[in-house]
Amino acid sequence: MKILIADDHQVIVDDIIDELSKLCPNAMCIGTSDPEQILPIFKEYEFDVIFMDIDLSGYNGISLAKKILEIKPRTNIIYITGYEKFALESYETCASAFLVKPINTEMISKALDTLRYPVSNVTDAMLHSQYMGKNLIGARLMQCREERGMSVQELAGELGVAVQTIYRWERGERIPDVITFMHIAKVLGVNVEKIMCL
Repeated sequence: MKILIADDHQVIVDDIIDELSKLCPNAMCIGTSDPEQILPIFKEYEFDVIFMDIDLSGYNGISLAKKILEIKPRTNIIYITGYEKFALESYETCASAFLVKPINTEMISKALDTLRYPVSNVTDAMLHSQYMGKNLIGARLMQCREERGMSVQELAGELGVAVQTIYRWERGERIPDVITFMHIAKVLGVNVEKIMCL
């Protein structure tokens, strides 16, 4: 998940980044207190979520959000402001949440849990690492099989697949589909996450 925090008070930006580092440790978080940098930074990274102050120095956060939504319509806008009067206007941009300062961990967590456009926590790096085969999924599969005391032939028999298929999985040449992962986990008596390295 890529998150932008935009508030003209750097201390608020820093506080939200600190909270997000606890709530979403794998998220990429970038903050700015310079309203002129919001659009250029967004264009560079195309964030999934933006914590946007409404009353920015010389700028209106809602107007900036509309420009952002023109670039990426499925962006989750979470408005942060000290003024409740902006609440109704903010929903013109289909906001995911409206948080009134001071903002706390619970408010941030709830806003992230109810995003208008949910964001997967699977990153490009995670996908890439899963396809590195032998060092990850293949090695984990082999480890789980050996811990269970099963031979390749026994596992193949339990799964109803060819022995060569197991070898290919363990060498990282192929990766099982999700249903097969669930079957493997059941046969080996482990959680799917253990094999998938999550």
